[in-house]
Amino acid sequence: MMKSKISFICTAAILLIVTSCSGRQGADAGLISVRYDRLPHGDDILLSDWVGEPEFIALDSSDPEALIAGGEVTVSDRHIGIYSPRETLFKLFDRATGKFLRNIGNIGRGPGEYTGISFAQIDETGGKVWISTLNTNKVYSYDISTGRLSEDLPLAYEGNGNPNQGYNFVVDSKARTVTIAGVPYDGSCPAAWCQDMQGNVIWEIPKTGSAPENAMLRLHTSLNVNGALDICQVSMNTQQDTLFIIQDRELRPLLTMNLGETYEPNALTIGDGDYMHDPFILPDYAVVNINKTKMVQSRNTGSGVSISMETDLQPSIILDRRTGDVSRRTIINDILTNDSTGPTFKNGYLVSNCSAEYFMEAGPGFLENGNLSSSARKRISDILKNISEDDNNVIILAPLK
Repeated sequence: MMKSKISFICTAAILLIVTSCSGRQGADAGLISVRYDRLPHGDDILLSDWVGEPEFIALDSSDPEALIAGGEVTVSDRHIGIYSPRETLFKLFDRATGKFLRNIGNIGRGPGEYTGISFAQIDETGGKVWISTLNTNKVYSYDISTGRLSEDLPLAYEGNGNPNQGYNFVVDSKARTVTIAGVPYDGSCPAAWCQDMQGNVIWEIPKTGSAPENAMLRLHTSLNVNGALDICQVSMNTQQDTLFIIQDRELRPLLTMNLGETYEPNALTIGDGDYMHDPFILPDYAVVNINKTKMVQSRNTGSGVSISMETDLQPSIILDRRTGDVSRRTIINDILTNDSTGPTFKNGYLVSNCSAEYFMEAGPGFLENGNLSSSARKRISDILKNISEDDNNVIILAPLK
């Protein structure tokens, strides 16, 4: 099993799929309740069954402004965007070449500025980059060709109770609508709503419950299903996870998972053997990557005992949305490594954001073990010939089939 060290903890999620204003029919129906440790083991899944040929984009290293240190990836047909909840700028790159194009917006507390980004979407059809800001609970759009503020979206509802979380959304620039979801605190916004660009509500989904104001929830969205907005509400005080689907403007529960002990709202703790999970919705599947935690003590001379946390990758929870079958299954990256993996899916792609150092180490293994075309092998070889440890990151994208 894979081991890694992490710097922050996510121990619970509530996942929603919110259809766009036009709606979408689906096969999901009914509620399934499972315990992770009692799920049956299913056959391994090969990533090549789910995604196509990967592309490798070495991000621009010639401009110091272009350099990134990890971060969330958002992808469109012609662009790659990198952003972070930390005080860093949204950076826009050309997808075909990796060339740094520009920063989007500015750091600060003035109009259209931000100190951290909650969520972002590249809207090539409308020529915009949309950003939900932390702390201010605002949604802004910026001109994709200049990076300058275009408009401050007037919101039909404003959330409260969580100053460190913005909104997650999906923009339909052709219809001039946006579907939005926020943290469901008391007296706050609905579970989700659809509005026009002037702030007029088209439809809304009332809340079925409220989260405690001290739950410290954060939203995560991956946008892998056309016309849908998936929302993962991540808390640090529960290990239960409920998946809902909103279709035809109705909220239907899909899957409830119990991963272990449930803590009180104020208990922000984690210990040996607790599970961390990272869910994604694909057109035909729900995928929940699972890691088990291990607390490691080490004694440092003159500074006492320090504690760090390692994680062991476990089989993923896989829900077949077509049949309702749920099982524990190991996902194998047979495209690059033949190793088990906890894959990340964003904007309809398998996505990896690799540091230059990691790519230098892993690239030869891709060439040796990967099931790759000659053009992909040549691209990897060309990157390895020119990359150094101080260079910018390499993005790997493989489209969902």
